[in-house]
This record gives sequence, structure tokens and C-alpha cells, in this order.
Amino acid sequence: MNIYSNSFFHRTQKYSYLKSIIEDGLKVFYCKEEFLLEKKGKTINVGIPMVCFCDIPLSFLSRNNYGKYGIALSRNWGNIHKLEPVLYYPNNKECQSTKMVVEAAEFFYQENNKKKDFSRYRILGYAKPVRKINETKDKNKDNYAEREWRRVYSSKRYKWKKEEEYKEYRGSNDSDKKPVGTPMKFKIDDIDFIIVAKSDLIELKEFIIRDLKTIGGYNKNGITDDERYSLLSKILVYEDLKDNL
Repeated sequence: MNIYSNSFFHRTQKYSYLKSIIEDGLKVFYCKEEFLLEKKGKTINVGIPMVCFCDIPLSFLSRNNYGKYGIALSRNWGNIHKLEPVLYYPNNKECQSTKMVVEAAEFFYQENNKKKDFSRYRILGYAKPVRKINETKDKNKDNYAEREWRRVYSSKRYKWKKEEEYKEYRGSNDSDKKPVGTPMKFKIDDIDFIIVAKSDLIELKEFIIRDLKTIGGYNKNGITDDERYSLLSKILVYEDLKDNL
């Protein structure tokens, strides 16, 4: 069995998000990432604009908290859009990769550095500790098992946010995040699978047959019946994957 998938999976928690992705493409959001600082026990949070993926084999997709919905896009699409694997660094500050990330985090938060050199902290967009720094009971503690890939945007295009700036952007946790910029587009041939919860399977099929106007931000002139049937053939049910793989 392969240790990684031939597809890049983007997972989501809600059916409404999946519909939006299928129709408009993958929207860019700020994600809060936590990093160690040099002072013992001290951490910082940085809001980084990105789109996240994983290449976990289908048989392992149910073993995380990413949700029952998602879309799998081809490796070729991922290469064209410059997806990069996350660097998982040890939680031990004596390790060389960890020192490199800590140094970048310290630089980002220098008070007197008004014109930050993006090259000095860009690694933060692709770095994650092997285990969550502040562990919680309701989430998987092992980041390394996620096999995450990302498309990260530079601070020149979308300013990276300090903790207070991120809180202002995020607002209430009960509300949806606000997307920024232009979604990442894909064509129907770029889609390997669509994953949906069994409870929303019929509604998704009806949406594709009756109401879908565009696919991945393309097809502005309309969708053909062949394209709709092709999309239907790519649907997989989350519960079936969980129970049978």
C-alpha cells in the first residue's frame, strides 16, 4: 500500500463549503499557526494566508478531524500550483530545524522591524511542530500524521498578521472566516474525487444536476451534461471510506 496518495486532498467541515469549492474554486484564508520562541514556554501566533491540503491515502482519511467533506485534486494540478510539503520540526529547541523556525518567529515579531524582510520569516508558512505545542483533548496531538501540503502567499500580496490582527480578522468563532484574494481554480479533469457525508449525498447530486453553474471557477459559458455526469462519477461517500478502507 502506498504511504501517500496520488491526489492532494482539501478537506472541510461543512457541506456548504464543499458546494462553494466545487463551484468557485479553493478560497484563500488566514490560518492561525503557533510557533515556539526562544524564551522557555513562550509562543506566538501568526495569521498566514494559505490553502491547505494533505496527501494521506484514502484508507487513512477518516483518522483525523478535517471533516466529512473534501475534494481531491491531481498531483499534476498541485505541481502547477506550486504546492509544497510542510516541514515538521521537533518540539525540542536544541534541534537545528527548530532553531531555524524559532529564529524566523523571533524576527517576525521584532518591534523595531518596520519593513520586514520576507525571506527571513517565510519558512513559518511551511513549518509546523511534530506535536501540537498547546495540546487539547479533542484534537489529534500528532501533526506529523497529517502529511500537510500548502500553497502559501507572500506578505507582499497578503500581509501576514500578528495575533491581535488575526483576532480582528477572525472575529467570532461562530462566524465563517472571510476569504481573501482570488480562489485557486481547477478544471473538471483536475478533480480525482469529491468526498461527501452520506446525509448530503442526494442533495449534492441534485445540486450538480440542476443548479451548478461553474466548476472550480471555470465554465463561465455553462456546463455540459457530460461534465455534470463526469462530476457525479467522482463522488465518494465518507462513511463508506471509513467503514470499508
